[in-house]
Amino acid sequence: MATLKKNSLKKNDALLCIPEKNASVKENFLDSGDLILIYQALYKPFFLKIQKIIGQNKKNTFTRKIQLDGLGVDVWSLLDGKKNVKTIIKEFAALHRLNYKEAEISVTLFLRSLGEKGLIGIKEP
Repeated sequence: MATLKKNSLKKNDALLCIPEKNASVKENFLDSGDLILIYQALYKPFFLKIQKIIGQNKKNTFTRKIQLDGLGVDVWSLLDGKKNVKTIIKEFAALHRLNYKEAEISVTLFLRSLGEKGLIGIKEP
């Protein structure tokens, strides 16, 4: 799984990349249909220094949770490690009766957010 630098790929090349879920992310489905993703995040250096000064909690990571609504769950469920971004956009658009451009904007922003949190990685084709 590779981490891509911002703007390192042209749009068409980026759409051919394959998003892949981080295997360490735990999923917890709620009765409402929402999904809680549980993952480990790194403390910022500032907080690590404070921890060192006060002598508490010498861990580098902490547990974070993010709740996905129905739309987020739909995108998350399309991430199978085989479909490229373009295919995910098309399937999401069909599922929600959106035009391709609307779905492209929503899905790519959502995938970028997941990537920034370390919840997914991107494989180049």
